Amino acid sequence: MKKLKVFFLALVAVCCALPASAQLKFGVEAGLNASKVNVDDFDAKNRTGWFIGPKAQFTVPVIGLGIDAAVLYSQKYMEINADENALQDATFTKNMPYLEIPINLKYNLGFSSLIGIYLATGPQYSWYLGGKSLTWNGTEYGSLETSSFSWNVGLGINALSHLQVGVTYNIALGQTGEITGIVDAAKTAKLKNNTWQVRLAYMF
Repeated sequence: MKKLKVFFLALVAVCCALPASAQLKFGVEAGLNASKVNVDDFDAKNRTGWFIGPKAQFTVPVIGLGIDAAVLYSQKYMEINADENALQDATFTKNMPYLEIPINLKYNLGFSSLIGIYLATGPQYSWYLGGKSLTWNGTEYGSLETSSFSWNVGLGINALSHLQVGVTYNIALGQTGEITGIVDAAKTAKLKNNTWQVRLAYMF
């Protein structure tokens, strides 16, 4: 995990080291989150949320390689249910607002001046902005982490020199939170939240 965080910081440094000929664009990005929490002994449902925020893109001409970074307000939702073999029938629902900073290494391939494709991958650091406690019937049975680290893999389309439409899979590299005392009083279940994202950006 420490090595991945070092790589995250190294990508930020690369932004400052790009050639003077690199093209710099600013824009705004928005889209949908389809999140699912992975946790042992519980059934988790897919829930749809959204995100929005400013972004910047550095691209080196000719080779099409660059860096894509954004600061996003992301609203996610969680719903998990104890399975039928659990000692208690518990359902947790939670609104999960985050401040997210994805920084992706991006390769752009243009087919013409009007349209092209891109591939993107890189780390994402997220800060949780809501209440940490997970409660059921007034009793706290777990909590969410204040921050998390994850990895993005995505692809999409560049169109008309300004529009970007893409799909990203965000893979949690650490736990998002934990639940205790529901299935077994001595057992702690770790939560991991992976997310599919559909994104639309306009670059000025």
